[in-house]
Amino acid sequence: MQLKKTEGNVLKFLSFAGFVSSASVKNCGGPHDHFSNVSLDLSPDPISRATPFTFTLTGSMDEDHVGGTVDVDLEIKALRVVDKVKGPQKLVIGPVTLPQDPGEASLKGTVSVKNVQGEPVACVALDIEVPLFEEEAKRDEDYGGVKSCGSATDHLKDVSETTSGGVTTVTGTLDEDLASITANVDVTVHALFVKVHALFVKVPLKLQIPMSFSPAISKGDWKLTTSEEKAAEVSLSPVKVEGQVVIDDAKKEQVTCLSISSDTSQIMV
Repeated sequence: MQLKKTEGNVLKFLSFAGFVSSASVKNCGGPHDHFSNVSLDLSPDPISRATPFTFTLTGSMDEDHVGGTVDVDLEIKALRVVDKVKGPQKLVIGPVTLPQDPGEASLKGTVSVKNVQGEPVACVALDIEVPLFEEEAKRDEDYGGVKSCGSATDHLKDVSETTSGGVTTVTGTLDEDLASITANVDVTVHALFVKVHALFVKVPLKLQIPMSFSPAISKGDWKLTTSEEKAAEVSLSPVKVEGQVVIDDAKKEQVTCLSISSDTSQIMV
């Protein structure tokens, strides 16, 4: 996945995976990374259903990050969610309260970021165990893809998508700086558990995820590109998600809305 201005928010991108150093989330970067002095706090760790969790990431960029790549290598079990200036960076996610349902899930793997020269910027290793609800259900045929469900009053405006040469490009313009947001997640996750006698489960998830950024996400033009190869990898996953994610700013005004459904097959933001 390649990002331009969106990738400028390297730390914010990592944040959506929810991640430098606790037992569950660790810094896997090297001494030559452009993002250094990394500190991570996940509280509580391990995550508990009884207590909302908060993730805080701090560090320092030694150069402006104006583009590059993000390599995601994650294994999700039980349920198969950038112009960045140099200097101190801080990201806070939470507190987030998980649904009070039985069951468990895990998220393991790495997320690594490189700049346009291919030099390492940051790396995050994940080993998180989270309880989740399992409910037997019929398997739905097709899920995958995200489309905009925003309105004319959204702060992320003029969202458009073009595809050429196997590469999909999504652009938009943010009309305000964002120091904090809340992601209102209302989705249903469908998964196939081959090791559990081909059990299909359907899990409803409703979460409010507050996030704060320092420095703030700057207003202006944003751009996201993704290849058909990456989109195909997502569509082949045994885990499918449908529903809606609404992003609000600190004034509770809508920034953007994402609708995830079986009707779309391409990734959009």
